[in-house]
Amino acid sequence: MNPGGGGDRTVRVTVPVADAELAADRLWQAGASAIAEREVPGAVVLEAGGDPASLLAAVAGSWPAEAVVVDLDAALDAWRPYARAVRVGERLAVRPPWLPPVGAELEVVVDPGRAFGSGAHPSTRLALATLVERVRPGDRVLDVGCGSGVLALAALALGASAAVGVDIDPAAREASAANGVRNGAAGRLAVTDLVGGRYPLVVANLLLPDLVALAPAVTGAVEPGGALVASGVLDSQRAAVEAAYDLRVVEARLEDGWLALILAP
Repeated sequence: MNPGGGGDRTVRVTVPVADAELAADRLWQAGASAIAEREVPGAVVLEAGGDPASLLAAVAGSWPAEAVVVDLDAALDAWRPYARAVRVGERLAVRPPWLPPVGAELEVVVDPGRAFGSGAHPSTRLALATLVERVRPGDRVLDVGCGSGVLALAALALGASAAVGVDIDPAAREASAANGVRNGAAGRLAVTDLVGGRYPLVVANLLLPDLVALAPAVTGAVEPGGALVASGVLDSQRAAVEAAYDLRVVEARLEDGWLALILAP
């Protein structure tokens, strides 16, 4: 990927409107780093960044797909005119800075830039809904795979005293830091590339390979009596997550085929 601009290879998939969400889910699970959608007569065109071979294999036999050279900056910005605010229960809303407030008690304003995390994806909504219920005043929260920082910032808005966002992608760390400033939370949000310390509440919204690979570090970050919210996987992948984490399943939540597990020592 080339977040600095210019041409890059991406995978273009054309699907019926009714299949757009299913196709996007397959691309995310195949490791897509970003997906742009645009409607054409009778169909939706998805353009996904990532490893072309893996992405093409994920949709092979289901929909027409090809690897093409695109202006990656333009493709990654194509979603912006269609962005919407996301309501989470009665208290919390997440919106991009170019949309007006929606009247929620608490608002998180996020521009993901080149990172994942507008708040609209089912895996993010599941994690946000869990945070609304579980963040206690004064909690310290760890957000593993923070992307735009939306989950860490939501935890702070809900009363956490401090949050740490972890991501290996420099674009994600930059977006998280900028969104911390945007939400007046820069002094309470730290951004790093390594998991460290122990926390009463840890959230990890990651694709399955990363969630499994980071299991030892993430498990070690949950303090006794604490909880882990593991999201970013499909319901069919639940067994793999449970096998990787030596933790007790407290609750499982589903939305549109996506799964969030609440785990505890």
